[in-house]
Amino acid sequence: MLHSEKTVLRQEMHAFLERIADTIKTTSQFVRDRLMTIDAVWHALQSERLMSFVSMPSEVDTAPLFSDRSMIVPCCEADEIIPVRILSLDELEPTGSMKILEPKLSIRQDVSRQVLPEQIDVVLVPGLAFDRFGNRLGRGKGYYDRFLRGLAPDVLTIGLAFDGMIRGQIPCGENDHPVQMVVTETVVLRAVLQK
Repeated sequence: MLHSEKTVLRQEMHAFLERIADTIKTTSQFVRDRLMTIDAVWHALQSERLMSFVSMPSEVDTAPLFSDRSMIVPCCEADEIIPVRILSLDELEPTGSMKILEPKLSIRQDVSRQVLPEQIDVVLVPGLAFDRFGNRLGRGKGYYDRFLRGLAPDVLTIGLAFDGMIRGQIPCGENDHPVQMVVTETVVLRAVLQK
């Protein structure tokens, strides 16, 4: 039941993202502007303790966050996310069947580039949909759910989305892990704790 609900919602969200494809770059600027009003994000960016996903064409564009600074990005190894520091977007290459941009093999294997979870203050998280409880619909592999579960409670986790990706309630199970905030082009939603 949960799996089929998520499948249907994923299909809906993919259709929505196709409809807004021409406006994603422009709308992403508004999302980033709103994101930068959050003090913790601004400080984490300045201290290079912010981890961000590297956006795919259908996601909020995160590339401008990487300009002129090193950044922590996720790298998928086996079934987990390894945080890796890159010095520029030139150190990324498309990997896997989805052609997600990740650090080049030589950088991934450089132990000095690997970042410990305690060296991260803020994590920007992708998703296909979010709700006011911070629940997110990912792409179905569970990478972020496992990674977020292992972070200290004081690490701020923020989902980046467009207004049309906010739903009343996302179907979720015991393995799903919520984010603490969601930022869109018009709002900053602080997750409401579910009882």
